[in-house]
Amino acid sequence: MKKLYAAVLAGCLLGMSSLAFAEVANLTNSADGANRDAGIAAVKKKLQDACTERKGTPKVESFEVVFEKTSDNPNVPKPYYVDGKMQCDLP
Repeated sequence: MKKLYAAVLAGCLLGMSSLAFAEVANLTNSADGANRDAGIAAVKKKLQDACTERKGTPKVESFEVVFEKTSDNPNVPKPYYVDGKMQCDLP
């Protein structure tokens, strides 16, 4: 019986730990690039940086391009625009 109480108490303590209160944030951002790959890399970096600034862990595998557009103007130095989103595990 004492082992059962100890197990229940241990379970309660684990459930109340800081890990149990972690949350997932969905971050969004945009960036420009010289081409599609550069635009995607730039927005990924912005999202990862935003997550780590919040003391979180970026879930890189959750990255998704939401919108992308190429400028018709040939004189634009970074003609490729990308909107992206990524999940961030926050403590």
